[in-house]
Amino acid sequence: MMLGARSGGTVALRHLVMAAIALALAGAAWALYSSWSADMRLWKSLGVSAIGLLWWAIIIGPLARLWPRLSGLVPWRREAGIWFALVSALHGYLVWDGWARWDVAGLLGYQFSPESGLYLRAEPGFGLANLLGVAALGLGLALAATSFDRAVAFLGIGSWKWMHTLAYAAFYLVTLHVLYFAFIHYSPSPTRLTIYEPNPLRYYYLALFLTAVGAQASAFTAAVWRRQKVGAL
Repeated sequence: MMLGARSGGTVALRHLVMAAIALALAGAAWALYSSWSADMRLWKSLGVSAIGLLWWAIIIGPLARLWPRLSGLVPWRREAGIWFALVSALHGYLVWDGWARWDVAGLLGYQFSPESGLYLRAEPGFGLANLLGVAALGLGLALAATSFDRAVAFLGIGSWKWMHTLAYAAFYLVTLHVLYFAFIHYSPSPTRLTIYEPNPLRYYYLALFLTAVGAQASAFTAAVWRRQKVGAL
């Protein structure tokens, strides 16, 4: 998610590094989710990897504004964003196939009741959380599809930059999605008294959210302060 043409070797190296990071994040999450069934363990691990990659893609810009020495890392945003889209697409497919069973109503938190002949809402918040995830995936795929030099040339720099600010929207949609599942979905309810172990990565998600907000707020404040300082001079 950065302007400027790059050599094929550089791009390939960055993709290899991001693929390795994606695999490492998923592997670490897989180890932590040892008490879950294999299918849920896999898609949860991929979800952890996806949000970590997206966090990197959106936080490095603000950090580089605060500490210009980090500007050399900014070009890696493209590859991080592309691998976020790939990993989250696989995560979404596994949820769709293994949990929702290709049923839109099930994905939205409804279950069919043979007695009433109606679809009844079984999990308040579940459907909305999944819709947020689907929306984030759609944005991620659109951004990944335009994370190439030819897309920049076709769209124009201004339009391309505007479009890729949507990475921040994707991050906050994903954050709301994962915070729901980390803190709310598996808590006891009147219709489900099962006690689940707390999500071991719930504070990881919270830390990603808070650091992203903090970095963006700090970069904005620093930019305003510099502008006011220059105006005063």
